[in-house]
Amino acid sequence: MDPSRGDAWTQILVLGVTLAALGLLTDGLYALLGGTASVALRRRSARFRRAQRYFSGGVYLALGAASAASGSGKD
Repeated sequence: MDPSRGDAWTQILVLGVTLAALGLLTDGLYALLGGTASVALRRRSARFRRAQRYFSGGVYLALGAASAASGSGKD
């Protein structure tokens, strides 16, 4: 806010419209990229999907083991 550049409400309005436009643009881009990635991943073979399941399961097991080994309990 700079009082020498005009009314405060005008500056706030411009900032709000700019923020809304940038949010719409970036969120729309994320949605388009996510949809494109979804279509590409659905076309993969059954072998790829099975490997993806094993990988994600391994990640969950590793996170669980790390959590158990962290010793977060009170001594």
